[in-house]
Amino acid sequence: MPKRPAMLSFLAALLLAASPAQAQTGPEARAFAADALPKIRAAFPDAEVAQEPGEPLQINITRKGETEPAVMNLHRVFGFCQNVPKTDCEAETARLIAILAKASVNPEGEAANLRLIVRDAEYWNFVLGSKLDPLPPHRQIGEDLFAILVFDSPEAIALAPADRIAELGLSPENAWLFAERQTARILPGLPETGARIEGLVVFQGDEYTSSMMAYPERWAAIAEATGPDLAVIANSDQFVFAAMVPDGAELERYRDLAEDQCKLAPRCISPNVYRWREGRWVIAR
Repeated sequence: MPKRPAMLSFLAALLLAASPAQAQTGPEARAFAADALPKIRAAFPDAEVAQEPGEPLQINITRKGETEPAVMNLHRVFGFCQNVPKTDCEAETARLIAILAKASVNPEGEAANLRLIVRDAEYWNFVLGSKLDPLPPHRQIGEDLFAILVFDSPEAIALAPADRIAELGLSPENAWLFAERQTARILPGLPETGARIEGLVVFQGDEYTSSMMAYPERWAAIAEATGPDLAVIANSDQFVFAAMVPDGAELERYRDLAEDQCKLAPRCISPNVYRWREGRWVIAR
C-alpha cells in the first residue's frame, strides 16, 4: 500500500501542497472551497479554520497551542477534480482532509529516516515564501527541479530542517549521502549506470519514484548511452516515464502525455518533459 504522508507540523503541511498551482480564484474555485470548508471544519472542531484572504483554495488550520497554521492547499485537488468523476474527486478530497486530521506525530528526525524528494520550482518557491527558517538542505537538479531532504516514517513525510540535521551530528553533505543511499533502496528499478532506454519505460512505485531524478551520475551515463533524444516525465511520486523521443511531432505527443498525466495526478509534480543536458534536467521545448 502506498504511504500516505501525515501533515501535522508546518514542515509536513508544506508537503501537502505538492506543487501549488497558480492562483485560482474564479467562481468554480470558490464553489469548490465552499463545499470543502464544512468538511475541513468538521475534521478540526477545536481549531481555527480560515481561508487565506484573496486565495479561496488555501486553507489555514491553526490548532490550539500552535502559533503557525498548517497550510492545506486545495489547488491540486481542485485541478484533479476538473478531470475525474465526482466520486474520485470526493474520495481524494476526503483523503487529504483525513491525512491532516488524523496526524498525531511527525516523523522522527533520525538519520535512518532521511530521504530525498523531487519537486518543481513552483513548490520550492512556495517553501521560500513560507519563510521557513532554517531551510532543509536542497539541490537544484534541473531547470525547474529541486531535490530536497525529508524525514520519512510509515505515517508521515516532513521537510528536514538544517538545524535538526546539525543536531544529529551530520553535515549537510553527509546527510545527503544517507538520504541518497536510503532512498535508492526503495526506488522501483532505478536504471543501472549506463543502461540504454529503449521504447517507453514506466517506473512505478509508492511515495518516492520521482526521486530517481535526483541521481545525476546515473542519468548522465544513461543519457550518454541513450543519446540526446532521451525524454523523461516525472508527474508524481508514483510514476516516472522514460523514452527516446525526437524533437517535432513525437515530442509534442509525448508532451501531451505529460500534461494529461499531470491532470490525472492528485499531487502533480511537473507537467513538463525533461532532457538531460550538461549535467542537469532541462525542459524539452
